Amino acid sequence: MYFLPIAIALGIIAPLTFVIVRRYFPGMVKKQALKQLETLLFPKGHLQKVEVLKTFRGFTGDRFSDEEILDYFFKIKGLQTVNINTKTNFWVKRYLFSPTAIKLNYFEQVKFYETFLNFPEKTGMTKKSFFKPEKFTHRNYKTDHVRRMSRNIV
Repeated sequence: MYFLPIAIALGIIAPLTFVIVRRYFPGMVKKQALKQLETLLFPKGHLQKVEVLKTFRGFTGDRFSDEEILDYFFKIKGLQTVNINTKTNFWVKRYLFSPTAIKLNYFEQVKFYETFLNFPEKTGMTKKSFFKPEKFTHRNYKTDHVRRMSRNIV
């Protein structure tokens, strides 16, 4: 007899809670996480964000809105920048592990990673390039090759 009112209450509360959590929880997660990710990824403020949007629009051809671009940027660069294995905020971790709103094709992804490889540059560090043209000259290649082969004669 006492079981019927409890079952009815649970029957109403459980689906209602499920619907509310499915609808409002992702927005709340995004709002809380973006506060922290913006300070981490855009240390120089709004001008840096505008520059990222302009660059992103350049190689995607204005296919996406600002919100979609920032969502993609925050999730991809956030996963690269934030160390998830250490103590990380619940909201940030939850936001970063959710799927992105947009999908880029292969060429756009390559351009994204080329452009934003070392994006939040550390202050005081000099700009270093991984590409060294002198390494690929014919003369250096031959001398490196001969040295390597003489060490591994076996």
